[in-house]
Amino acid sequence: MKRNTIRLLALMISSFSLSQDLSIKNNLRVDDDFNSEGILHFKPANTNSQLDSLQLKYNHYTLQNGLEVILQPDKNVNEVSVEFWIRDGTAIDNPNEYGLQHFFEHVMPYNKMDSVSKKVFFDSYLKGSNAQVKKDFSRFYLKVIPEGINLALERASGRLIAGANAITENRIEYERKKVLLEIKRNAKNPHWSAEGSLAISEGTFGKGHPYAANGYGKLENNRAFSVNDFKRRYEEIIFSENIILFVVGNFDMSRVKKLVHQYFSKVESKKRLVNEVSKHIVPSNDGISMKTSHQNDSLNTMVFSWAIPNYQLKDDAVLRLISAHLNNSFKAKNYFPFTVIKSGAYADMYKTAGQFHLRIQFPNANDSIQIEKFILGRIKRLVKKNLTVRDLGLAKESEIMDIKEMRENLGFQWSRTALLGESLLYYDNPNAYFERLQIQQGLTAKQVRKVFKKWMVPKPFRILFSPNIE
Repeated sequence: MKRNTIRLLALMISSFSLSQDLSIKNNLRVDDDFNSEGILHFKPANTNSQLDSLQLKYNHYTLQNGLEVILQPDKNVNEVSVEFWIRDGTAIDNPNEYGLQHFFEHVMPYNKMDSVSKKVFFDSYLKGSNAQVKKDFSRFYLKVIPEGINLALERASGRLIAGANAITENRIEYERKKVLLEIKRNAKNPHWSAEGSLAISEGTFGKGHPYAANGYGKLENNRAFSVNDFKRRYEEIIFSENIILFVVGNFDMSRVKKLVHQYFSKVESKKRLVNEVSKHIVPSNDGISMKTSHQNDSLNTMVFSWAIPNYQLKDDAVLRLISAHLNNSFKAKNYFPFTVIKSGAYADMYKTAGQFHLRIQFPNANDSIQIEKFILGRIKRLVKKNLTVRDLGLAKESEIMDIKEMRENLGFQWSRTALLGESLLYYDNPNAYFERLQIQQGLTAKQVRKVFKKWMVPKPFRILFSPNIE
């Protein structure tokens, strides 16, 4: 989760509610200074968190062709995000084609605008664009000023009606260079590199599991994918029932509904061609840490990863609180009895399973055994002992700050669209993120420990990436 200096400053001026924790008579807030160990002080306060202000108001409906739409208007912002999600991500890739969905995101075709002047106007309205592939979905994003909403919707819908034949050899070779450069650029970070991320995913979920697929896949696959691979993928996943459209920002609701109907009703409806793959998780059973060479980075990186199958909203809530607590703890002075350059705890939930993982980066490879014992010891302590009132309060406030930060961005990563979209995709309820936040604020330390303990029984998959291993 996103944690930075701004977060700490924000924590010092925020207050939060713990009204359902029976062990607390007063609500708490963060004091404005640190103690000698770098830990935030707390003192009683009588103010409550304004949770209701974090709930997004939206209109959710489905077109006759089965394409889902979420509109979230806000006249207080100056731009509009137009974003569509395909309900397929890297999990659709078979093991022999890992990397195809990420590459497909690059070659996803456009439908040409019917005049040069229209393209000129669109470019003048455009304030940002991007695309991304996650495990369960692929997103395509545009940001425009309000005057550009018509052309933005036309542009976005054009990609869904362009057809597989719009994918050309020239486009593929142009994008292949970009994909290979992107893979090379991210090779320094083992958790983002093609080989490293695949090792983590396969170790966590088991080889052959849909979530074992990583973004970049294998380098040789990216060099070999052909035009027929991409045309087949387009036919497999581009159809109306497989699309969610999000429009977020400054726009007129009635006008945009008409435009959405005008452009997106043209998207073809059809039956799904790709069969669902078994989601049974077989994580690595290695009794000791895996070690692998990673010569592109001067740091050593150790990853601890637990698979979270068949989770519920409460499990999601608890694991995010624990990751928030660990990230808060990692920032404290002298928390680690050894030199650590970067550290992070993450609770990443997907449609049918989740992943709770920790990443520690350090300069001295000789510290790896000590680090492994230390981290596993801290997890064991969290399983056996309740969080303190202060630590649970900080974790809850961190989760509130996450939602506040995400509300500041209209679309793409870490945004309102991400809140609504992942809630819809994973829980069939765009409001699930807010319900999760409400659950978190009512949890007691005992309840948190009980849920966390359930998921920490199996040993985590562990892997050490080191430049010192040949």
